[in-house]
Amino acid sequence: MGTQQDTQFASPDETVLPFSIYDISLSSASGKETNILSSQKGKVTLLFNVAAGCGNIPQHNVLEEINQIYKNDDNFSILAVVVDDFACHGYPEFQNGIQAYIDENALNCTVGEASEEYAQKHFNVTYEFSELTNGRHDKHRYDADFVPGLVKEQEQHILWSYLTGAHHATMCENGIPANNELVTWSNVKEKHVAVGAMTFSPLTGNFTKFLVDKTGTRVKRYQNGFLLGERGIDGTMFPWRKEKYQPDGRRDHNPDHSRKLGWETLPPRTAGVGQTWPNMIQRAGADVSISLMLRDINAYLAD
Repeated sequence: MGTQQDTQFASPDETVLPFSIYDISLSSASGKETNILSSQKGKVTLLFNVAAGCGNIPQHNVLEEINQIYKNDDNFSILAVVVDDFACHGYPEFQNGIQAYIDENALNCTVGEASEEYAQKHFNVTYEFSELTNGRHDKHRYDADFVPGLVKEQEQHILWSYLTGAHHATMCENGIPANNELVTWSNVKEKHVAVGAMTFSPLTGNFTKFLVDKTGTRVKRYQNGFLLGERGIDGTMFPWRKEKYQPDGRRDHNPDHSRKLGWETLPPRTAGVGQTWPNMIQRAGADVSISLMLRDINAYLAD
């Protein structure tokens, strides 16, 4: 899932890619369409990585809200790109990955379809989902001894290689590009990167969002918690959920307690006056993030 948050309030800087990501081969959730990115040429695309259940998943509500704002604009679309790179600590049924969930429940669907059906059922989303892709070179785990980028477990999909900057990072001996990732729950607190190495910023959790321009070459990145409502109207940060700690002092990453408080579903944008905390403050924070993202979307649409 990943719950690391970006402390940057303003919209992120723009990155220019060496070629259009709309030329990258990516299939639909069912696998029936083999090149869904090519249909985005000439459009502005907001894409993000997603699994099924995870602590960041309430953002489906906000993303669908944005999707509805532009539902009549043929020059904009949202695409959910499916990954299975993060331990799903708050949803035991997905703990071993989406494919294991499919096998255990004897479902007749692909991993992409399972993720799509989950989002449609629980959040009524209408945007498109992709096939399963590898977002990272390793598998992200909530383990005190986990060191990101230490062991290569899979090949990263070329889409994520270019969006995260891994394509131009210095290659390490273990076959993984040098990265600058630190995780708060690990006992390892130092980055083991050679001096002068070119690093990249890997996906640190589900719902890392990328706004891509019409040419597929200009990209703005928003971290995984950007639309959770973790910002107040004045721009100050506050926890997107109340933190809970284990007896040994380590953070408890199980989000069940926050779901009981009603954070699973965001209220409509028109609501607010009669709401009780925490939904009202979360809604306010989400509105700030939405306004920043809409500003960037409109700027790309105007180009």
